[in-house]
Amino acid sequence: MPDAIETLGADAALKLTRRAASFLERGGAAAFHLLITGGEVLRALPECFDQWIDLLWTVASHGNAGLVAFIRSSPLFFQTITSTKDHQSAVALARRVIALTRDIARVDSESALACLRSSAKALHTVSIEQFESWARAGLISGDTRARRSYYALETRSSNEALRVGGAGVSLESVQLLLRLYVEALTGRSVEIAPLAAVPSESRIGDGRTIHLPSVVTEFGDEELDFRLYKVLAAHAAGQIEFGTYERDTDDLLAAYAAIAEFYDPKNQDARDSFALDGYIAESGTGVPPVTHAQDAHATLDYRHVLNLFPMSALARRIFGTLENGRIDRRLRRTYRGLARDLDLIREHLRNRRPKIVDLPPALVPFELLFQITLLGGALDDAREFYRQIVSELETIVADYLYDGKATVADTLMATSRVYSLFQSISLEDSEQQIEVPEELDQEDASKMAEQMLSERNADRKPQRRDARELFNAWNSEAEGEFDELDGSETWSEGETPEQGLEAGEVAFNYDEWDRELVDHRVGWCRVVEKKVKRGNRNFVDDTRERYRGLVSSIRHQFQLMKPENLTRVANEIDGEDYDLNAVVDYFIDRRADGHQSERIYTKRLRRRRDVAVSFLLDQSSSTARTIGRHPLQPYTHPGRRIIEIEKEGLVLMSEALEAVGDVYAINGFTSEGRRNVKFYVLKDFNEHYSDEVMRRIGGITYQNNTRLGAAIRHATAKLEKQDARTRLLIVLSDGRPYDHDYGDARYAREDTREALRQAKTAGITPFCITIDRESESELRDLYGEVGYTIIDDVLTLPERLPGIYRRLTT
Repeated sequence: MPDAIETLGADAALKLTRRAASFLERGGAAAFHLLITGGEVLRALPECFDQWIDLLWTVASHGNAGLVAFIRSSPLFFQTITSTKDHQSAVALARRVIALTRDIARVDSESALACLRSSAKALHTVSIEQFESWARAGLISGDTRARRSYYALETRSSNEALRVGGAGVSLESVQLLLRLYVEALTGRSVEIAPLAAVPSESRIGDGRTIHLPSVVTEFGDEELDFRLYKVLAAHAAGQIEFGTYERDTDDLLAAYAAIAEFYDPKNQDARDSFALDGYIAESGTGVPPVTHAQDAHATLDYRHVLNLFPMSALARRIFGTLENGRIDRRLRRTYRGLARDLDLIREHLRNRRPKIVDLPPALVPFELLFQITLLGGALDDAREFYRQIVSELETIVADYLYDGKATVADTLMATSRVYSLFQSISLEDSEQQIEVPEELDQEDASKMAEQMLSERNADRKPQRRDARELFNAWNSEAEGEFDELDGSETWSEGETPEQGLEAGEVAFNYDEWDRELVDHRVGWCRVVEKKVKRGNRNFVDDTRERYRGLVSSIRHQFQLMKPENLTRVANEIDGEDYDLNAVVDYFIDRRADGHQSERIYTKRLRRRRDVAVSFLLDQSSSTARTIGRHPLQPYTHPGRRIIEIEKEGLVLMSEALEAVGDVYAINGFTSEGRRNVKFYVLKDFNEHYSDEVMRRIGGITYQNNTRLGAAIRHATAKLEKQDARTRLLIVLSDGRPYDHDYGDARYAREDTREALRQAKTAGITPFCITIDRESESELRDLYGEVGYTIIDDVLTLPERLPGIYRRLTT
């Protein structure tokens, strides 16, 4: 408790203790939290303290739970405001936000808390006037739940309302132009998507999609903000063109082997703590290193190599900066016309760098690395105070990245060198490197050094956001949000905590339809792509043996579906025969005006099927039910689980699709709340039906719940990338969608129906196969807009599945 007041003046400390004492009537917890937080508010913006207390009393009238949550959320609000504005501007801005929040708190304290939390994000892209207009518009809603979601920026309509009239350039307004620009630059077809669609835990692309921020407001000038968009798009395209996402190359394998050996778990020296560990603790927990056994079946990319480092969060940040530097150099060499825009952004960044003496010592190495790689060299003050570190970083960058043919493997090796350098740096080393400029006397220099080092144990405030963050978004972990409300928000009670990622897993965020809000909740569900780790191919072999005769029949039937015949194509520039109609037109046009077409031939081309299909298997706990158990002989005739029968159907379908040659993927899904939807990739579109795929199918088992909407959206996103005329999504489920926080049955059905509708809009044909005849009316309501069938006898599913597929594709 003394820490809360020890740095305050006598008057401020007295004011704080009196105010805290007045809250004792609300309970000891409220008074204690106010004493701790009030000290931080007084240190940050003392002019706003009394107004903040008045806001808390307004919130207190709604109950203590909301009051404590409000107090705990306040420090980050004040820190964010003071870190992005000068003091006077911060005071004026905070007062307006507090006054606005108090107006909302008179109606609903939880909506007010959501508004306060959203203010930091919103005020980065819109003016205070626009924010006030948006906030007042939220009070119009009479529905409490809708109002809280609005202020939390959880719905699409809320985000769109905030963006209307906002500053900067939106991605939506320039998306087509940027796509054409990148395609002209690289000669490759790409898609442009907002960063919200990127995996939050690991922003790694698929080599075809470029992810950019939804809005850029860096310059406050439309033309300059668009030029920044061009540079960001060029950098993202450069990552594709210059091999950031390359896999399984000899250089990558060599880098993996070298770094794996150096950071072997037996090497304890590589795991010693060092001066930057406090910073890393704030950045987020790193992914555990990938062992050789775990990685035996993985496709190797830069992410796997970074996971080898004992502190992968540190390695990821170093790698992101170095890789951006490599891409920048390659862009300048390859596209000379881009240099003008690159120079504009470089100069803008140089002019906005913080003074090196103002940074906490733990952040100094990162700033030095950024200046050297992307700003053309360390700034004068950085070079003067940290000459030795600058020199070593410059040597590493020159050794690995200056070569015009440097690859991502070179960046990884440079990352290892810089990682080791940062590991050897301590705060004491930083102190020793503070060199005194000749024009300063010793007293001034001592004050400067003291200022630098006094922040070692101080609370770290968020650094001012600048364009630098936009360059690193593709490789960064999701930034931590505000603290949870400790149950004060009734709509989020009972949520399952978000589970961490294991090595090789990637997470995606998807919207979810809320029927009561009549709107989508933005980024509401988190889908984690996983691989089945256990299992063997015995199940596939046993299934082939069980259905030996049927497998042969299915193969024969599907081979007959192959279009072996030839089709005649007219109006060709050359071919096997003349097109008589075209020949007649040729001579008529020749006599008429002399402009005749040369396409007077016909060809006979072999037709081919153009089908891509994705199978989505329900792995919920209800698939553990046993079917066909003999009531009098349960041990000799135990029956079979639904999940096993579904797996047999997938085995037979794989045999059929291998025979006909259609492109296909097999996926399974289960869920434990909206943030833990597990999506198992059993066979991807580009994978062969190999022993590994058979092993994965054998390892499928029943698990938890059925958040069907999120799984359908992710399967749709993967299927959209397939260049096929006919695209099918076949869902195998034993009943209705259900999850812990999936609302009532109608909420789940409406979201699933909306996901199926979105799939149809994307040019995909969904088809659902279910075995739950008891709820046929609900299934008709759920799947009525798309095709579906109900299997009365689940034991016949393996035999019927190929026939259903054949009808869908012929």
